[in-house]
Amino acid sequence: MQFGHSFKKHHFPASNNQFVPVNHGSYGLPPQCVIDKYIEAFYGDLASPDSFLRVKQPVQYLEGIQAVAELLNCSYKNLALVTNATSGVNTILRSLPFQKGDKIALPSTTYGSCANTVKFLAESVGVIPVVVPLDYPMSDDDVVAKFEETFRQHKIKLALFDTVVSMPGVRVPFVEISQLCKEYGVLSLVDGAHSIGLLPIDLGSQDFLPDFYVSNLHKWLSLPRGCAVLYVDPKHHRVIQTMPISHSFVSSKAKLQENDVENLLVSKFTFVGSDTFASLACIPTAIKFRNEICGGEDSIRDYCEGLARKVGQLTLEKWPGTQLFENPENTLLTAMVTLSVPIKQYSQTFDPTNADQIKRLLNFVGAHMIQNYQTFVPFAPHNDKVVIRFSAQVYNEISDYEYAISAAQNTLKAFFSREANL
Repeated sequence: MQFGHSFKKHHFPASNNQFVPVNHGSYGLPPQCVIDKYIEAFYGDLASPDSFLRVKQPVQYLEGIQAVAELLNCSYKNLALVTNATSGVNTILRSLPFQKGDKIALPSTTYGSCANTVKFLAESVGVIPVVVPLDYPMSDDDVVAKFEETFRQHKIKLALFDTVVSMPGVRVPFVEISQLCKEYGVLSLVDGAHSIGLLPIDLGSQDFLPDFYVSNLHKWLSLPRGCAVLYVDPKHHRVIQTMPISHSFVSSKAKLQENDVENLLVSKFTFVGSDTFASLACIPTAIKFRNEICGGEDSIRDYCEGLARKVGQLTLEKWPGTQLFENPENTLLTAMVTLSVPIKQYSQTFDPTNADQIKRLLNFVGAHMIQNYQTFVPFAPHNDKVVIRFSAQVYNEISDYEYAISAAQNTLKAFFSREANL
């Protein structure tokens, strides 16, 4: 399969040719065939809302979760479609009957919205957040050891952890941590915002048996935004409710027939409230595109991961002082590659742990790169470092990153030049 700019021109014509996209991991980008299906589904809804919402939408929902179930190797009856990964995490955390004093373990690298949900539960219910400190790059064994140390020191009710951290964009040993949760009797909630379409996920494996797992479909599975999948172990189907609570609410104490129990998750989540459901109608089309046009998940992954490794080496060469976030086992890098930038070369006084300084940096670099260079490289603090993340996708070539690296360097220089003149 010939990926790259020619592939982009043919299958992603909606993309602005003046903009150099190197940040696929944040928002994703659907191919034209998926956009066409989205528009068809949207207009199909508008043409006859009664017919669509009462007849077609439930069928499309079922077809969507069945298609995703094949990818995840699990029963579709254990899946639900939600708006995004944050909604999925909230659905679980807001449904579980936590009590005052229950402890929730979460790494220091937890995505902000999910960490805030735990903070909300601390204020509203009285749960106790227990932060697992992580400082990447780390070996998988060291990450697992940090979690085990936490489990030994605290009676943890639930552990929230990633498949791949957002920033820095590094893979987490989520299978091993989920096994550790089983060993210590801890509920596992896996934030797989970056997973399906990026990593092979096997929920039918005896190695990976989380209580809960959520993944965006728009980031790496070629779907439009507004669609994510939530997995719930069957033993939790009764307690997990939709967010918001809606017409499909079923009390966890209700007496149900066997068939009702088996289909409970599907019946709860098929229709939560009035919405535009065009994204979920695109799931089979997106998977077909990936299989038939792209050559399958392995083909996509091989290209993107190979390109990401080249990008990491290119950055080290073009930007002296950067450091690649990888470990000796080579398990951190996916189709996203993260590097720390040599801040001290630009300023001796800038402190990555200072919230005000970081806020000024992030506000400046985003606007400056987009307005002046027509590209965007995400920057973020990680402990005492400032890191950047590049995403590789089937429409990218190495020249995209040559340009983006230069843009990031020039933007950082411009920021510190401005700071010096304040």
